[in-house]
Amino acid sequence: MQSRKDFPKIPSWNRPPATHVKEKTPLFIGFTRTWPMLQQVVLSYITAGWPPEDIYVVENTGTLHSNKNGLLSLQNPFFLNHTRLDLFGVNILITPTLLTFSQLQTYYLFTALENGWDYFFWSHMDLIITTDENAKGSFYSRVVDHLRETLSKKWLGDQKDWAIRFYAYDWLALNHVQAFIDLGGWDTFISYYTADCDMHERFKMANITLADVHAGNVSDVGESINTSLLFRKKIDPNFPPKTAAELDALDEDERAGNGYDRLLTEILAAVEEKKSPEHERNWWQGQQTGGKGDPFYREPHGFAENLERVVQCGIQSYQSKWGGHKGCGLEGFNTEDAWMIENTTIPVT
Repeated sequence: MQSRKDFPKIPSWNRPPATHVKEKTPLFIGFTRTWPMLQQVVLSYITAGWPPEDIYVVENTGTLHSNKNGLLSLQNPFFLNHTRLDLFGVNILITPTLLTFSQLQTYYLFTALENGWDYFFWSHMDLIITTDENAKGSFYSRVVDHLRETLSKKWLGDQKDWAIRFYAYDWLALNHVQAFIDLGGWDTFISYYTADCDMHERFKMANITLADVHAGNVSDVGESINTSLLFRKKIDPNFPPKTAAELDALDEDERAGNGYDRLLTEILAAVEEKKSPEHERNWWQGQQTGGKGDPFYREPHGFAENLERVVQCGIQSYQSKWGGHKGCGLEGFNTEDAWMIENTTIPVT
């Protein structure tokens, strides 16, 4: 691909309207490590109908402009191909330092405020998004339908307010900015795991609505598949296309045709591989271990070890905040209980 014009056509049934829908649909996808996975999820959103200009890849590598200036090598875990993302037509935001999960969520809120967005979508990067071709519409069109429903007074009814609509929990989520602000936002002392417990449980304590919704296939994966399949062309597995031009020249498959079955089979295999007891859940984050000599080089094992320390400190902070309670589920608590319940189960550190 030499320009955006070379990007292969997405399936006809998934193409977004020529004129953007009246609603804004900004989508944040955070990135820290493993470029092939990021490229895959971005392509999956685009081929499922999400307008590329509405997608914001948030580079959270802590390497400043190293990727923008092409200074990191391909096997560096923090490598990100800015040129390729620009050819895809998506936006790139760069955080000023490596942020934790809760800090990154706060950055999303800040960016939404800066742009005057009342709401935004955000997504994990270890996903593949596909339209349910046995149902009506594209993944994106169904998301827009849900957005319109959510913004209607009828949907909220007599509820106080809404905060989040979950697509397969928070693998993809629609967030209401003001609801987060009203509760003081994310607790950034709770760095990674249990940060969601703290935020979501506080919404429940305040009787603010959290609701599930379904728009299509949101698949949790830990490896790359043949991304050419996302474009839903009639691909001969014996003679696969070698370039974007060759892929674009192929005839389009039928909706829910044989190519769809093949795509779902590959995705299912990747899903099952991630769930394999042979792997830790986030094993995919450690697939790339190169980059020695690059700017901001971090020894991969040392980085992973120290990241785990930060994770555990965040979990301890959550437990201390809620009187030694472990895990989600704070039934019987209220927001005023934070840090006010005597705790004898967490040792003083």
